[in-house]
Amino acid sequence: MMKKKVIKSLKIFSLAFALMLIILPFVSAGVGISWDKETSLIPENTKTCLTYKVYNPWPEDSYVQIELSEELMQIVSYIESEAKFVPKQTSSENAIPVEFCFKTPKIYKEDCLLFNKIICRQDCTEEMKIYEGEVEVLEVGEQDVKGGAGGSATAISVSAPLRIKVQCVAHARNYSVVYILIALIALVLLMINLLKKRKEKK
Repeated sequence: MMKKKVIKSLKIFSLAFALMLIILPFVSAGVGISWDKETSLIPENTKTCLTYKVYNPWPEDSYVQIELSEELMQIVSYIESEAKFVPKQTSSENAIPVEFCFKTPKIYKEDCLLFNKIICRQDCTEEMKIYEGEVEVLEVGEQDVKGGAGGSATAISVSAPLRIKVQCVAHARNYSVVYILIALIALVLLMINLLKKRKEKK
């Protein structure tokens, strides 16, 4: 009987410990994060903004800022994110939206006729490229936000998974450069011809 009680207690402890391990990554250092999707389809070479929600059930105010994990930064040209004030005792029901924006670079290779940059077309025959990482909400010290003295108090607080599907944008060859070049050459030849005629008249 005693042995069964010990086994039962161990099971309860193991379950509680497992739940704690699951909860801790999402609620830490005074802030929490909520999100409604984990996958986003974004065309290449496009600026996109995403919104997450943060809350702070703890008794101290917080400033937070969003960053992307290293796995996602490899497909981002730049990221815009400002520090956001999250008041103390903000519940998950009253979570505050935090927006951040970033731009995806050109990822898929184009078929170009000149210098790998001019008169290009994109057939989008490659398999769609997918990148997986995390959206990281960092707790930032007040002195960092307001530019005061003191060392940085930045630390990763919570994160949410994000899968980015980079969409290829198909397009035909653009011959406008050729047309412009032909027009410039024709203009130069016309000017040369006019100058010759003026000289002949003299």
